[in-house]
Amino acid sequence: MTATLAIPTLHGPTVTLRPHTAADIEPVLERAVDAACRRWTVVPLEYTREMAREYVEEISRERESEVSWAIEREGRYAGTIDLRVRGGAQGHGAGGLGFATHQDARGRGVMSEAVGLVVDHAFGHLGYELVQWEANVGNYGSYKAVWRNGFPLPVAVPALLDHRGVMTDGWHSTLWRGDPREPVVPWDDAYAVLRRQVSAARRPG
Repeated sequence: MTATLAIPTLHGPTVTLRPHTAADIEPVLERAVDAACRRWTVVPLEYTREMAREYVEEISRERESEVSWAIEREGRYAGTIDLRVRGGAQGHGAGGLGFATHQDARGRGVMSEAVGLVVDHAFGHLGYELVQWEANVGNYGSYKAVWRNGFPLPVAVPALLDHRGVMTDGWHSTLWRGDPREPVVPWDDAYAVLRRQVSAARRPG
């Protein structure tokens, strides 16, 4: 039987990652019905408070397949970040990132800091070999959060992601243990590459 993964509390300079609680239900609902969240994630379009309650109850438990943290900044819920198990044993563990920022916390570097804490946990405590990130082509904000933590320029993969029944082009990037944890290129250079990929995409997000 595979052991469940603990949800440790992780502290950064301005954010804390912790297990979700019932106090997060309302802000999770607020995040889920926000236009940007609806565009870039597969959250149900008819999202209800009951769905938020069930979601919070589910991700607050220790599970085998992923770890989910609530991001807290200045005593308030600022988003959710997940580390999903993707690898095997014998030093070849791998994780996949998933995250969504509450609209009131965007533009403050909250998710960049949270990503750094989770990647540290993956490479340190869990001993993972690599961490992967994926998003719909066109989701610049999502890449910027991982770009600050050293993730290479993404590869654009046609029809990578199932977005509400439509296979959309996706971005994929892998950070390996031991890679530098700083931006690989200046943001303006990265953004220029991303824009070309969006222009060439057949099914961007």
